[in-house]
Amino acid sequence: MLSHVGMICFTACYLAAFLLECSRCCFRSGVRGAVMFGFAAAGWIAHTAYLYHQIVFQDGHLLSSVQGWMIAVAWMLMILYLYLTVYFPKTPFGLFLLPLVLIAIGSGKHFANAAAFPPDSVGQVWRMVHVASFLLVTVTIFLGFVTGLMYLLQAANLKRKHPKIGRLKLPPLEWLQTANSRLIGFLIVLLAAGILTGFAINRLNMQNQNASVSLLDPMVIVTIGMFVFLLLFTVTLKKWQPAHEGKRLAFVTILCFTAMILMLAFALASSSAHWYQKNKLQEQSQTSFLSTDDTR
Repeated sequence: MLSHVGMICFTACYLAAFLLECSRCCFRSGVRGAVMFGFAAAGWIAHTAYLYHQIVFQDGHLLSSVQGWMIAVAWMLMILYLYLTVYFPKTPFGLFLLPLVLIAIGSGKHFANAAAFPPDSVGQVWRMVHVASFLLVTVTIFLGFVTGLMYLLQAANLKRKHPKIGRLKLPPLEWLQTANSRLIGFLIVLLAAGILTGFAINRLNMQNQNASVSLLDPMVIVTIGMFVFLLLFTVTLKKWQPAHEGKRLAFVTILCFTAMILMLAFALASSSAHWYQKNKLQEQSQTSFLSTDDTR
């Protein structure tokens, strides 16, 4: 009950901050920035307390379920939002970041499974690095989507000679292009770490005769495909026309975001179907074992 109230509190704070961000497009205010940041900071503190309660009092791990994963992604996105709000107070990052935060929370609450992943004692260090890598991959792709979308909007605004959204001015194209380029490089490193640790975990599972993940798994295929595509894109980028480099980077970040959304949708669907089926099979096997034991 307490955790449910906490989620409502920080979600309401984030929603208030987003509405204040939207109002920046309509009118000016001297105190709005402080109030908006106050709502966001208060929500993040409540969000942190919620995660702490889940870890300590619910006897779980921060990333032990799909629901926990989505809530953790929202928490990290809010750290980025607070940082960008402090250092770029006139840039409307919240118009793009806060909806992603609210969608992540809503998806985690209403569509993701809160049941913990099956315990696995094999390769704990590898698993921690693997999970942390893909958590950062998710956050990096979300941030890349924001900067890529802002680049395309700013390019369109400059073409129409309207370099503002309402009363707000977007960052220069050069800054957005550099941010997209660095995010793609960071994403390649994180994907490489996640894929290599995934292979290590799979090998350990096979050696210990545990269940392993097939290379034909849709999420594995999409992840490796994304890594190969980004690597080839980075290698061949300099051979193309420099005048269109910024747009290509922006489109690639948006494409990665689309692939990530498909992966998260698959994870949400499998968390409600696959785990249910697995638990059902486990219950059937336990029932069968008990009936056999009674017969004996």
